[in-house]
Amino acid sequence: MRIEEYEFEEEKTLSNLADLLVEIAEQIRAGEKLALPMPTLKEGIIEIPLGEPIETGIEVTIRRHFIHVDFALAWKRRENEEA
Repeated sequence: MRIEEYEFEEEKTLSNLADLLVEIAEQIRAGEKLALPMPTLKEGIIEIPLGEPIETGIEVTIRRHFIHVDFALAWKRRENEEA
């Protein structure tokens, strides 16, 4: 699957968010691939092969009515992946 730009936002309860983060953490610990839900208007999942090392970043933006916390993960693509 080739996706140039992928962005997904959805409102979740705290419990639903915790479940999603635990699921992502378990997939990262297994180290094979990261399976994420497609945007609401598309069905299925996107599977991304994992690699090491993983660069991490956290950005916090405080606004008048919202606080945004963005997590960024980055790793090198494997050489045998399609471009």
